[in-house]
This record gives sequence, structure tokens and C-alpha cells, in this order.
Amino acid sequence: MKRLCETCKHYNCFINKYCSDEWKPIITNNKTSTDYPAGATIFSEGEPVKGIYEIYFGKIKVVSSYGTKLERIVNLATAEQILGYQGLGGDMIYPVTAITLEKSQVTFIPIDIFYKAVKANPEMALYLVKFYADQLKGAEVRMKQNSTMTVKEKVVVAILTIIKSFGFNKQDQSLLSYTPSRKDIASLSDTTYESVIRVLGSLEKDNIIKLEGKAIRIVDLHTLQKIGKV
Repeated sequence: MKRLCETCKHYNCFINKYCSDEWKPIITNNKTSTDYPAGATIFSEGEPVKGIYEIYFGKIKVVSSYGTKLERIVNLATAEQILGYQGLGGDMIYPVTAITLEKSQVTFIPIDIFYKAVKANPEMALYLVKFYADQLKGAEVRMKQNSTMTVKEKVVVAILTIIKSFGFNKQDQSLLSYTPSRKDIASLSDTTYESVIRVLGSLEKDNIIKLEGKAIRIVDLHTLQKIGKV
């Protein structure tokens, strides 16, 4: 059964917030939702843009090859967030790949319907302008930080990014709700697997974090933010 945009409870979804009541049924009639297992590719770098994606539930990593065989995680996304916007404009090719970190459900909106909705809904258009501006500013800040940070600072910023993206466990407010693999943390921090292991060990020794198997518990968030210059 197709979920109706008209009655959706995802109030932070850009469609729910900025699409008119007249347009929500049109989105409903044209969208498709797909369930993905962990590790599935939603769209790949180099593919032509066919539409925009919105996450209904789950966790996604967005990666880029940067012209090499090594992948770099450029973004983490979860429920009510947009995917695929990086490919809009120009040659309409996705410059990134979206991969699920856990079981996820993602809604696809065809590009022609998306463009028509933006033209018909000024509030949505204004939101997207601001959204793109924020993404651009964030990318510029990350580039500047990355050029001057130590390896330790990079790993700490990666941990803080995970916290910002996915939050803490609802039943345990010091445990990350999702801890990516050490390999993914290395990709996110633009460093090596070995460096991540070394930095995590150092942070645990200093009683800033606690490693519980693959999971990470934050013992001293204030100090962590200080190291990450947040």
C-alpha cells in the first residue's frame, strides 16, 4: 500500500513542510518507495540523474571516489533527509554514491515531478536555495579544516559528525545510536584504518570515550568537542 504524503507524520520532510496541499497527492501518485538491506546501493556515481530521494527510515552513507579507487564518505543521512541533490544541474550526473548502513526505506520522486513541484511551490524553492547554500558553506568549512587538522582532530570531528547525524541511543544517552565500522570512520575522517584504531585507543585511555565492542560510548562530550574545535 502506497504511503500518502497527505497524511504523513514525517513533519520535517521537505515535501510535508513546503509542498502545498494541492501538490501532495501528485507527489503521492508519482513516488515509489523501496526497502533496501544494509550495504545496498541506492544510486551510483556516474549514473544519470533520474530523480530525488527522501529517506523514510534507515541510515545512509554518501561516498565519492574523488577520482581514485579509494572511497571518501562525504555525508551521512537519516530519516526525513534528501539524497541525490548533488546531481542536479549541469550534466545531471550523480557525483556521489549512496549506500545503506542498515535496513532502510527510501522514497524516489521522478525528476520531472520534482521540478514541477519546485516551480509550483515557492516555499519549497526557497527552502532548497537555503539548503544548497548551507551545504556549500559546510563543504567549504570542511575543506579548510581538513587542510590544517591533525589526525586526532580529524577522527574526533568524524565522531562528532556521527553524533550530529545519528544522535545517541534513546535508552542510553551516552552511547552512539549507530557506530559505523572503523573503516567507515577512517573514510569519514580522511585518514587510515590504523590511525582510527590508534586515536580511539588514545581517547579511551584519556577517558573521553569508551569502546564497547564495535560501539562507542561518549564519556566526556565537552572535551571531545574541544578537541574537534566545535
